[in-house]
Amino acid sequence: MSPIRLPYGYRGKCGVIVVGPNPTPREDIARMVPEGVLVLETRIDMEPRVEMDVISQLSRQLPEAARILSQAKCDVIAIACTSGTVTGGPGHDKAEIRDMEAKSNGIPCTTVITAVTNALNWMGIKKIVLASPYVDPINEEFKSFFGSRGIQLLDIKGLGVTDSYELAAVPAAKVYRLGKAVCRPDAEAIYIPCTTFPVIDAIEELEKDTGKVVITSNQALAWEMMRIIGIGETRSGYGGLLAREGRCSFIPRDRESAL
Repeated sequence: MSPIRLPYGYRGKCGVIVVGPNPTPREDIARMVPEGVLVLETRIDMEPRVEMDVISQLSRQLPEAARILSQAKCDVIAIACTSGTVTGGPGHDKAEIRDMEAKSNGIPCTTVITAVTNALNWMGIKKIVLASPYVDPINEEFKSFFGSRGIQLLDIKGLGVTDSYELAAVPAAKVYRLGKAVCRPDAEAIYIPCTTFPVIDAIEELEKDTGKVVITSNQALAWEMMRIIGIGETRSGYGGLLAREGRCSFIPRDRESAL
């Protein structure tokens, strides 16, 4: 007798907007969400160069990408690009969300940096360090963004990588060493940005060896999408954020600052 097979995505469908050269987000997020959650993606065009003049142009493609994902009847849609949102300045994530939701046919939308901010607030974290793959002009944008959300960025160490394909090939061991190098006693968490950066396999060891919470872009995005669609199941192997009990279910956006 064949086993009964439930429909794909019967617990929820997550739509992810991915920039063209990036191979990482859908695979990472699919590993971190529980069984029964389907992760779908669509892509937007991007030259494989992570620099200000390129990433500042990405937002204009988001409404159409959200419209296309809405055809799959997703329960949440997210733009899986960190730098393109942060470099728009404080509040740019909210503008991107508004633009996507204008075309998403009622489906709630979010961004990576929105997810990171909500995760840090949920865990009560106000002091962080940044272990970044980016060049300095992009890294500096995180200071003003987090400052506008009441989070203090104490220190930054970056690898200065601009080639998207090189970003995707950075070994997790190198990320681990970068996280340890930037760690300092007064930090409550290490944030590792970039959805292209393949870092989720370094989270657990880095948390154990530094004693700090480790947040990564794709990990926070998986957490946020589960929060929005109301799935509170914990996940082991990907750090304290996903393992912690009591994840919030969906909260209207005008109340998110209270997280």
